[in-house]
Amino acid sequence: MKIAFMTEMGFTGKIDKTHENMRTEFAWMNALDAVHFPLKDYQMVRDYDYIIIIWPKGNVDVISSGSPALPVKPRPNLLAKYLSQPIIRTLKNNNNKKVCYMQEGPSWFFNDYNIVDQFNWYNIVVDSDIIFCHNISDTRFYDGLFPNKDIKVMPSLMIENLISDLECHPDNKVIIGGNFAKWYGGFQSYMIADEFEAEKWIPTMHNKRQYEDQIEDLHHLPYMNWLQWMKTLATFKFAIHLMPTVAAGTFSLNCAYLGIPCIGNEKLDTQRLCFPELSVDVEDLVQARQLAKKLFEDDEFYEYCSEEAKKNYEMFFRKEIFLQWWNEWNGINLKL
Repeated sequence: MKIAFMTEMGFTGKIDKTHENMRTEFAWMNALDAVHFPLKDYQMVRDYDYIIIIWPKGNVDVISSGSPALPVKPRPNLLAKYLSQPIIRTLKNNNNKKVCYMQEGPSWFFNDYNIVDQFNWYNIVVDSDIIFCHNISDTRFYDGLFPNKDIKVMPSLMIENLISDLECHPDNKVIIGGNFAKWYGGFQSYMIADEFEAEKWIPTMHNKRQYEDQIEDLHHLPYMNWLQWMKTLATFKFAIHLMPTVAAGTFSLNCAYLGIPCIGNEKLDTQRLCFPELSVDVEDLVQARQLAKKLFEDDEFYEYCSEEAKKNYEMFFRKEIFLQWWNEWNGINLKL
């Protein structure tokens, strides 16, 4: 079976199992032995069984209410240049059997596009043969918007080759899953993290807020690739990620592999399946605070959550499980 991924990244080729920046999309490509092509080169991609397109999210210049994000100068939506091109039709004419839409970010992100781009986005999803999404909760959104479309959850994935010998040496530290933006809910996580009575850390990401690094009791990790991130994460004892955005859930997945108890959003499959006792409605900060307090005070509960997370990771998210899922609905036998 020949599989290709297409994104706006500029390289052509496969992802080796020792790639040091093994993000989820690279893990998918590696597991499926897929070739990656830049989206701009769509006219030359032909004769594949599956083309899986991860469309860029694009730029938006409005806040969540739809009001302009002043005083930012309006920027063109970089996705728009692709939305107006006959990419899917061309790929199908090039003897590619199935052209698939792969969710990137939350299902609602397109709501912040202008009206023309919203309808163009809708049309590319309609023209796709399959919709791949992140979570069971996402299927209900896409199934309602695109009735009778083939919709499947593509599980988040890690390729473990570079971290198979990684040992955890946790210090009394808590890692917060994202910065102080609505997307990540970093402020809420920071406040609840007080219950751990531990040193608080947070990653540096694209949406780090101005003055965030001036919070006296909050330390920022530098930008790092996936391998550096996993080695650093292995030094933490607690994790909290009250992110309201429902997406791929890689933070919870990384924590589960290492056995770091993580409080997080119950709508993420990685969180719900790996940490059932620590999954919350992210607006229920009372429950989140109670769980943080229990993790800190109850060693038995902490160890239970840690060990169960590692077992659940093995049960639901190993590469072998991912390929079994792929094989079952395709009726094929990709090499495990």
